[in-house]
Amino acid sequence: MEGTSFLEQEWIARLNGWYQGIIMGGLFAFVFWFYSESTLPADANCAWLASPGTDFLALLGAFLCMWRGKTHDDFLVSAFGACVTVIHVCQFLVAKSLF
Repeated sequence: MEGTSFLEQEWIARLNGWYQGIIMGGLFAFVFWFYSESTLPADANCAWLASPGTDFLALLGAFLCMWRGKTHDDFLVSAFGACVTVIHVCQFLVAKSLF
């Protein structure tokens, strides 16, 4: 039958599992962060001004997503958690360094 569902296609079926979600989510977040930082003037990006409590809650939620992704072997949940983690780590490293 020609009309298969989107989730049953071969290429999306290979993107399963928490481990692949962590890797792909982390890579996507790094590329997104690098692109967004390179397209803005240096003094225009104030994303690193979030309070420590906000960063703590974001990272707690991201680690929870990665843990739940591992528990249920879920690609999207673990990829989301990896994205949040990588973006916050990159913002922290840039805010606290001389780069």
